[in-house]
Amino acid sequence: MEQKLKERLVGAAVLVAVAVIFIPILFTDSPETEVISGSNIPAKPETNFNSRIVPVIEDDDKDSSAPIAQKDDGLIIEQKVVAEKLISAKETNAEKISEIETDVKATVGLSAWIVQLGSFTDEENAQSLNKKLREAGYPAFVEPLKRNDKISYRVRVGPEIKRSEADKLLKKLKEKMELDGIVVSYP
Repeated sequence: MEQKLKERLVGAAVLVAVAVIFIPILFTDSPETEVISGSNIPAKPETNFNSRIVPVIEDDDKDSSAPIAQKDDGLIIEQKVVAEKLISAKETNAEKISEIETDVKATVGLSAWIVQLGSFTDEENAQSLNKKLREAGYPAFVEPLKRNDKISYRVRVGPEIKRSEADKLLKKLKEKMELDGIVVSYP
């Protein structure tokens, strides 16, 4: 094809595309925009808010065990009973909290010593030794350890607070159970 013919065809295509886009815009009515003349929201109330601290009035003159209500059927409800229930509930919560705090303090601040008797790749072997030690009265446990995508199971006895106690425990295990181990710090 000739160059002039190509230019005329491209020009005609551009004019047709422009006409297709803009002619509908010119001949259609503009979209109706709805104007909201009013709203259902009430006007902001004009009030002055004054913040103040109200003093608490406590009557120490009243007897705490005096009846607070008396019904016609002869029942008397005493404030003392309610107060005792509240006190016992508070004491119970305080005991639970103090126990929890004690456990946390013990684990955070202390380090202990344990006797490690073996490290097994088979969990059944570790559990077998653990069972044997527990039946003999030793505080044994199995601790899994993941290293290089392999899991091994350590059989440990203890913990003891003092290293000397852990050494005595190891000596006792050697004599009675014929097991050899090492003393390591825990955790």
